[in-house]
Amino acid sequence: MNVFSRAAVSRLRRTLRTREALRFNWTVGGVVVPAARVGVSFATPIVALVALDRIDLVPFAAFGAFTSLYCRVDTWSRRARLLSLIALGLVASVAAATMIAAATDDPLAGVLVLTAIAALGKLASDLLDFGPPGGLMFVFAAGAAAYASHGWSTVGLHIGVTAASAVLSVALSLLGNLLHPTGPHRVAAARALAAVADHLETPGHATRHRAHLAVHRAMATLRGKPHRGTFDRIRAHLAQAETLLHHPTDAAAELRALSRKIHRGRVPAPRNRPLEPQFQLKPSTRTRGSRFQLKLRTTQRLRRIAPFLPGAGRMVIACLLAGLITGALGLGHEYWAIVSASAVLQSANATSTWHRTVQRTTGTIAGALLALVMFGFHPRPMAILVLVVVCQLVAELVVQANYALGLMFVTPLALGLSSLGNPAAHNALVAERIGTTVLGALIAAAVSLLLINRQTTRRLEAAIAECRRAQESLREAVSHQETTVDGVRSRLARSLFALRDAHAVAEGELWHRNVRTQEVLDTEHTAYELLAATAPTREHFGLP
Repeated sequence: MNVFSRAAVSRLRRTLRTREALRFNWTVGGVVVPAARVGVSFATPIVALVALDRIDLVPFAAFGAFTSLYCRVDTWSRRARLLSLIALGLVASVAAATMIAAATDDPLAGVLVLTAIAALGKLASDLLDFGPPGGLMFVFAAGAAAYASHGWSTVGLHIGVTAASAVLSVALSLLGNLLHPTGPHRVAAARALAAVADHLETPGHATRHRAHLAVHRAMATLRGKPHRGTFDRIRAHLAQAETLLHHPTDAAAELRALSRKIHRGRVPAPRNRPLEPQFQLKPSTRTRGSRFQLKLRTTQRLRRIAPFLPGAGRMVIACLLAGLITGALGLGHEYWAIVSASAVLQSANATSTWHRTVQRTTGTIAGALLALVMFGFHPRPMAILVLVVVCQLVAELVVQANYALGLMFVTPLALGLSSLGNPAAHNALVAERIGTTVLGALIAAAVSLLLINRQTTRRLEAAIAECRRAQESLREAVSHQETTVDGVRSRLARSLFALRDAHAVAEGELWHRNVRTQEVLDTEHTAYELLAATAPTREHFGLP
């Protein structure tokens, strides 16, 4: 087979398009409050260290504060679980890097450790679904910590400051549970209603999928919550939104108005109380698993890891090459190249990796120019610390719109932290930042284009099979008037989202010639028809 055939060249051209990379995506809710929380998480330990006249420890406080970048709008229970693991991972990454830096000056040892941290961070992020910024901050913290460390005498102090800052970030992230316990649920519901409104205004395959997914995610946040008060009103609004997905009407403006109200904190009672659905989910009783079931679950976990191993493998190769090539060229700050490679590989396939490469390159160059302006005023360390906090706050406000916008402010932040240890080398730092970042990103992009991820095909085949099995289960449940039909509908919805995700990942790989697009579309169409046929009609909700 000639890989340079016309079809291959056409796929390469589609993969290397930049239009999608530079598009802005504005989200509903979950921006200002998380950004403020991040700002407080960074500012509090920095102010404390400045008051103690320990500016040298500020970078390590920042590494612990990276914890606050995760779980922006997750539910409080999920936030508590994930942030504890992320904080532990950041502390462990800083500990490993500082101890290696204290033990040896060999740059190869540092490259190997950072590569291992990057790969493990990527794997953990994919498996546990950390969300943005994925496994990036582990290698960022480790690389910067290794560069800022100065021997065994300070290792314990550096680790302790990082841990204390991480614990503070976890506490601040969970503090909102006391102030607005329904906040994450309201944000998810507001986004779901806005997504349904988008679909009603501009019906299409993509908008329908986004709307169904948003409603499903919002409903998932309500699991285990009491059937009363605000939670019950949110359920009713989401149920009516799902009804509109299956039985569309001209209600987009009403949904947008309701979305804004819910986002602002007021959840009005639905105009008409939903009646009981046609079928009820029969409560399931849990029994202790047998030894055979335990082995089965272990096998299932191993199968779940398999689709993410190629991504971790790409991470290993790209980070290793980025570190070694940067060192061989004498650019300095090898960890910046490794961080850059890791950043663009926090993606699902070759196409999204290229998009992140474009975003990282443009964002870093723009941020470097901003840093030159900042350093042109010869700021004192205190002024740099203020700029670090401000840049982090602004980056959080804009990063969800486009990754390049976030990097435009993250780059001065990184350069500002680095300049605290070497305040006289501003211009050299900026030049090295641009060179190492662009080099690391291009190496990662090349690795993702050249290394074929065959797991995406297997994952797609499994997703198609599971979606068809879920369809058949729903048909049988309805035909036999079973009481578990709601649970089977949920299974079909989950398999439908998994199918769309698997197809998107496979389609973004360069060398896959057959991603069974028509078969996927047909399967999805049948699934949506079944969901519509088994959904309550507007009459069931007493709506006109």
